[in-house]
Amino acid sequence: MLSIAHTVSPSIIALLIFGCYSGAYGTSIKFLDVPHIVRNGTGPINLICIYEIDKDDNGLVIKWFHGENQIYQWIPPMPPQDIGIIKDLAEYPVENLRNPNSHSVIRLKTVTIDMTGEYVCTISTFQYEASASAKMIVYVPESDMTVRTYPFNKTHVNLTCAVTGARPQPSLKLYVEGVERNDRGSNYESSEFSTDWYKDDYEVSLDAIIEDMPDPAVVECEMSIPNTEYKRRERIVYYPTQLLPYRTNVSQGRHNAMLFIDIFYVTVLRLILT
Repeated sequence: MLSIAHTVSPSIIALLIFGCYSGAYGTSIKFLDVPHIVRNGTGPINLICIYEIDKDDNGLVIKWFHGENQIYQWIPPMPPQDIGIIKDLAEYPVENLRNPNSHSVIRLKTVTIDMTGEYVCTISTFQYEASASAKMIVYVPESDMTVRTYPFNKTHVNLTCAVTGARPQPSLKLYVEGVERNDRGSNYESSEFSTDWYKDDYEVSLDAIIEDMPDPAVVECEMSIPNTEYKRRERIVYYPTQLLPYRTNVSQGRHNAMLFIDIFYVTVLRLILT
């Protein structure tokens, strides 16, 4: 007599168990669609919560939260209500309002930096409750980015990269001829990262003090906004102080300039008189 052995993989067993388990609940969230990265001032974008309501459930209430703060409530058949950071910036597609038992759509006309954070969609009935969350990052590009070099002492030079206006707080790296110079693996004396949050358009800067270089070199700064793909590089050519022509200080330079003007006028006057 022949016998046939059936082998069931653990993944199939897990799916069967999950199907039975989820079927025990009449209300569940199937999908939450929140854009992960959005540029400040752009739009419109959609926040979408897709859910399933059992035919026997009643008393449906849909809520959205930004962090711990409620920003939306919908109790069909009444229209949705928006508060907080999305107040007066949200609109609701008509087709969504006609199908309250399947999905909730918040269409944000304009995205602002305050909208960065975690979004939670919750649905509840008299019988069950379910929730799901997703994070959105709203970033602001820099308004200015500069790279500067200046002597620190007779043997070292200071490299500075300053970025203004970028949010969330950007990460900065300094490179000399393609080699990063503000990490522990480089030949540096010290590096410092600072942020000035008290300005209207705040500034983040990175300073690295390294040994002076004998030859001209390309100095680059790379700015990136964490958890996004936004990056920018700014570069300058550094010329060692020994290769630059001799310069007098400011006061001496002004004296020489005035002396040159006096000589010029005396020469012109002599030409007129002759």
